Amino acid sequence: VEAFSSSEAIPVEAVVSCYGEFGDMRLAKTTKQTMLTNLAKRLGITSGYEITESEGATYQETTLTKNGKYGKTVLQIVSMDTKNVLGDEVTRQSILCDITVYDDLEYAMQCKETLETIYDELGMMSNVNIYFKGKTAGMLDDGQQNTTTEALLTALHAEEVQTLKTGDYVTIYAYAPQFEQSIMQDGQKINVNLAYTYNESENMTYIHLAVPYIAQSY
Repeated sequence: VEAFSSSEAIPVEAVVSCYGEFGDMRLAKTTKQTMLTNLAKRLGITSGYEITESEGATYQETTLTKNGKYGKTVLQIVSMDTKNVLGDEVTRQSILCDITVYDDLEYAMQCKETLETIYDELGMMSNVNIYFKGKTAGMLDDGQQNTTTEALLTALHAEEVQTLKTGDYVTIYAYAPQFEQSIMQDGQKINVNLAYTYNESENMTYIHLAVPYIAQSY
């Protein structure tokens, strides 16, 4: 939050995504719905949500969605039919949460801490992805992008690993040792992802920053 706030970008949205394995078991539809409504209550959601269900050949999804003025919350239980190491058929249960917050980076971090606490209380290891999106007027030239990139990576104590440039966007991958989670990119560890996109009709440059990687389309 401090790193992003130090840039000239005006916050647009923040997304906190959390994923964890709940275990191998059968869960009734009503049980899944109860679990999601209880999870929603922990996040302060008690009304105005919708619960939907979908399924495929090997999976079932129960989803709670809440659209609000200040953000959007999507909570899911995904049941996947698979086999364990012994070759026995099992149903693997996963809990996924996506919380989108508009214009409030601090509140997004509160949501992150709440989700981590909930997953910990459920005995689940949480995999968390944090994404910030901001905008600044005009098109940033190479020099301005380099200055912003250097300032953000310095604030995050991150070292640049790889930069990709196309006509539409610039993506920077970096690594910061203080963040526990990381992924492999071309054989190297990365856990900081920064990108720049330009919207010509708005004459706005959008700055995207995520740990450990940008999962949203841009």
